[in-house]
Amino acid sequence: MKHQHASPSLEHWQRLSPWAVGLLLVTSAISIVRQHLPLVFGAGAGLVFIERIGLYEALLGGVSLLLAAILLSLQYYRRFRFRLDGDVLVIQKGLFEHREFKVAARHVQHIAIHQPVYMRLFGVVQWQVETLAGEASRIELPGISRDLAEALGQRLGSSAPRDPKASEWHESSAKGGQIRFTITPWALTLHGLTSRSIYVIAAMLSPLIRPVERWAHEHFPGSGAREWLIDSPFMTLGLTVVALVAILATLAVFASWWRFHGYELRDDGERHVQVSGLLQRQEQALSLRRLQVVEWAQTGLGRVLGRGYLVCRQFGAPGGGEAEEGRRFLVPGLTRAQGGDLIRTLWPGISMSNALSGVSVIYRRVLMLRISLALVAGLVGLSWLAGEGWPSPPAWGWGVLAVILLLVVWILAYLRWKALGWSREGRYMRVRQGLWGHRTSIFPLHNVISVSIQQSWLQRRRGLATLHLFLANGRLTLPFLDKRVAVELADRLLASVEAPLSVE
Repeated sequence: MKHQHASPSLEHWQRLSPWAVGLLLVTSAISIVRQHLPLVFGAGAGLVFIERIGLYEALLGGVSLLLAAILLSLQYYRRFRFRLDGDVLVIQKGLFEHREFKVAARHVQHIAIHQPVYMRLFGVVQWQVETLAGEASRIELPGISRDLAEALGQRLGSSAPRDPKASEWHESSAKGGQIRFTITPWALTLHGLTSRSIYVIAAMLSPLIRPVERWAHEHFPGSGAREWLIDSPFMTLGLTVVALVAILATLAVFASWWRFHGYELRDDGERHVQVSGLLQRQEQALSLRRLQVVEWAQTGLGRVLGRGYLVCRQFGAPGGGEAEEGRRFLVPGLTRAQGGDLIRTLWPGISMSNALSGVSVIYRRVLMLRISLALVAGLVGLSWLAGEGWPSPPAWGWGVLAVILLLVVWILAYLRWKALGWSREGRYMRVRQGLWGHRTSIFPLHNVISVSIQQSWLQRRRGLATLHLFLANGRLTLPFLDKRVAVELADRLLASVEAPLSVE
């Protein structure tokens, strides 16, 4: 009931928390120092600068800059204010230039609350809101109380047009929402092992390989062990791979605990709210009205361990890139049964029981041809770069190499072809893609923005076609479908866009 008490005060002008002044000053200073640290202190530039002007003068200048920053922060705090005008959030701010922003509730796309560990001591949070324009339209209230932030989220969410199916919204909201999912420590650890974060960490640490290799070569203790490793190259390679995998797995599990510790998914009727974070607690709200696509994702190891995660995409959500995964509404550490239950909660009416239809076997042959050409081009490029240093195997060696390459090509093409599938279940559609891992996109038919059908000369001869589905977050492709099926499916999708309620 605390939201109902806090809501009336939102009609009057509100200001940032007094603690926000100091927090803004500290965070801004840290950001500036981090960005310009190499420039100031690199190659002794900072020491040369201090010696030139003198230590006393440098300290006096630093104190003067600090006082100026405090005065500017106070002026910024004095001019920053916000309030709700009906269902419109009005924000006025500016230091030398006065600016006013207005955000209507019906245009709100994403609401997030962040609370770093240094903000918990003062009971303030960072509140962010995005409109349909995406990240470029983000507006932030850098320091307000949690009660005020939650009241803003409730008001902006409840002022928007509601889904007719959310008839019990007031009751569930007043009770704080129904808990849909909480993550266990074991599930959190498995998510770190089975998510794609391990690849991101590997890419981030790749520049450190050469420096670590040089350091190990210079400081490796024990000449006997060193000679043993040199004499056992396969054992050395195996130990290196095991060590790298162990380090990456440990870092991935730590990253999972850092981000999703204490994860809780709450159903507030027309929206879902998730809260998570070890030191930096963050809260995200998912508007069911603006939900476009739900993706059930499993990596190769995740399929073996029976674990995956859901990615819920709204208007303007990023279409790819693991670096932007943090901005997506993600439900981690799910079993297949838990994932299916949550999908049926988000998309009422879908059963997830229909078997997926595949594409023509000709697509597998096309994939084999493409992969073979890519491998041949890669081998030719390597041999050209190596020149005379390229080893020349015996005649039987070329045959063994060809058999191995053909086997690899067939396996890759088969897995890619086998993973591709689709199914239409009433008003919904599922499309699965992948190789070792699988990613299944589930969406209502009327969420498709546009449809296109393409045919190559080979497809025309075989009566096949490629269907492209364009959604708010990107494109899905179904290659080498029977042309009759592709045209019928495209007509059904276009009809559902024109009259979504008429699709049975």
